[in-house]
Amino acid sequence: MRSLRLAAATAALLSAVAVLSACDPDGTDTGDAATGAAAPAATAPSSTAPGTAGAKSPGAAKTSAASDGGAAGQAGRLPAGVWIDPKAVPLNAALHWKAPGPAAKALGEKGRLRIEELCKAPRDDSFTEVPMVETASLGGSAGDWAADETIASFGSAKDSSGRAQSGFLLLGSVVQGLKDCGSTVPGASVKVSSEDSTFAAATLTLPRAGGGTVEVHEYLSVQDGSVAELTLHAELPKGGRPKTAWSAPADQGVLDTLGRTVCTAFGDC
Repeated sequence: MRSLRLAAATAALLSAVAVLSACDPDGTDTGDAATGAAAPAATAPSSTAPGTAGAKSPGAAKTSAASDGGAAGQAGRLPAGVWIDPKAVPLNAALHWKAPGPAAKALGEKGRLRIEELCKAPRDDSFTEVPMVETASLGGSAGDWAADETIASFGSAKDSSGRAQSGFLLLGSVVQGLKDCGSTVPGASVKVSSEDSTFAAATLTLPRAGGGTVEVHEYLSVQDGSVAELTLHAELPKGGRPKTAWSAPADQGVLDTLGRTVCTAFGDC
């Protein structure tokens, strides 16, 4: 009889523990926790709705891109192979550019492309934060050309049309800022030599603080969710010329190489 009572008590205790564990594994009051867990579900539609309808505004593109995490490069740094081969950069035969990858520096989500800084270009509020922005120097010297590459990326677009849309819209915004450089930097001159929806190349002359000029050859290419920029620039005294005379292959050859390395690195090709 005693053994039967003991078995019954044990069964009751195990049943109570099972009920408590199912309701609250930590053994704490679940009333507030349940309320807190429900809150995100209630607010989620407002942040994801723009992307569900294939929205075409820059803001909607950013929302869609930001909500698709998990693709290549989303760990906070760009893939190692994303940088251009220095041999493909204009003037390499004379100036022997170094590989940009080892010198790459993360600029953070608010990082800007070099042409945006040079032209003091405003950026659409939809692009005030880009998940990955990095820049790297390829070398250069005073009184001569220097080269930099900067990449702004929303990540791989293999599984996200939103990221690709964001990349194209960002390029459009940057190219418009380049064209408007004469307005944002009084005295600047701009000549666009190549342009379509996926790339742009231009030559700029900007006044330099304290006198003189900054001569710039700018290349921009978008590959799905990433905008790649190659900037060759020379800071010169008034009337000065770079030590190395400008020489470059056709714009398209430089732009193709610039974009292809990004596309390959992210696996979007």
